[in-house]
Amino acid sequence: MLWFIRYAQKIFSPKNVRSEFYSYFYPLVYGGGQASMLVTALLAYHYNWKYMYYFMMVLILISILFVIICFRHNRPIKAVAWSELHIREMFVISAGLLMLMYVINYGKVLDWMASGKICIYIVIAPMLIALFIWYQSRSENPYVSLAPLFQPKAIVGYFYMMLVMFFSTSTTLLTNYLTVILKVDTTHTYSLYIYLLPGYVVGAFICFWWFRWQRWRFRFLIAGGMSCFVIFFAILYFGISPDSTYEMLYLPIFFRGLGMLTLIIAFALFAVEDLNPKYLLSNAFFLIIFRSVLAPIMATSFYSNVLYRLQQKYMYSLSETITAADPLSSARYSQSLNNAMTQGHPYDEAAQLATNSLYNTLQQQSLLLALKEILGYLLVISVVIAVISRFIPFHKTIRVTFKKTGDDMV
Repeated sequence: MLWFIRYAQKIFSPKNVRSEFYSYFYPLVYGGGQASMLVTALLAYHYNWKYMYYFMMVLILISILFVIICFRHNRPIKAVAWSELHIREMFVISAGLLMLMYVINYGKVLDWMASGKICIYIVIAPMLIALFIWYQSRSENPYVSLAPLFQPKAIVGYFYMMLVMFFSTSTTLLTNYLTVILKVDTTHTYSLYIYLLPGYVVGAFICFWWFRWQRWRFRFLIAGGMSCFVIFFAILYFGISPDSTYEMLYLPIFFRGLGMLTLIIAFALFAVEDLNPKYLLSNAFFLIIFRSVLAPIMATSFYSNVLYRLQQKYMYSLSETITAADPLSSARYSQSLNNAMTQGHPYDEAAQLATNSLYNTLQQQSLLLALKEILGYLLVISVVIAVISRFIPFHKTIRVTFKKTGDDMV
């Protein structure tokens, strides 16, 4: 992997400028992920769900072939000792993280503490992660150095990275809106996220020239990136309704991509500013763990659990208003009943169809209210963070007094 990064860095940034490299690297990584999701969805929709796995297998084989051909001359000068591979540490942290991810992802499905497997993993996962940290803190040659966790800029970078991914994962809420309320199929759902790509390109372009020129303060860039999430949540909060259109979502998706990539590139650079170069691999380890593993899983679980509970709450409160005395519900029920009987259904079957139609309407309304509440909180939080980020002194600056000494000198 390091060999690939070195070669890629020579291609994208011959002068070895990290900001230029990231401005090319991250759009390709995240853009490729979005494109692959669309391709797999199209294969599953038009052919068979197995074909998307065949497609991924072919891509992996091509990648392996690429590595074998391009890196056959890049071999270690001497053999790596078995003890330096840190097999034990890799197994401990991998098992701990996998168990933690299983608990977060399947806790609601298995009813949390009612599942014996969840109870066991809740106990074992923190123990394995703590054991890994203890190993690294006492080892003279650790698998991962803990030094980045004690660097202030790295900590701020990890925090903002997790925050960015927490906001970005809110597209799971949008997926619920598309499939349940707008009745959009999977292919068109993933096609919508293609509009992230222009946002990625614009965000990379802004970061490329921002760090090359270095004319404005870093906090303006961060506040601008957070403002993109403010626009994203504001359009969704005030715009989604049962009568909204699919095309209305193009603009917020663009701003979500713009804000996400701007902040990811900015804090990827910020986290390594004061870091000793020998800790760069350790920083990459923690960056991937926090940004690409824990944050998306935790955010997805949080959104699904909160959405489920809010939907149940609104479903209960709305169902209390559905009575024979309510003119709106009575009119809707009568209309559905008459339509079913007109189509030739018997009265009992028509009554059941009318009841199901009314129930589906309640589900849609409760889901919409739950989405509105979550998006409202996210909007407020993003506004607060954008304002705070505008005034955070991410870099210490020294005030220099400029004195005019001539007509052509400052």
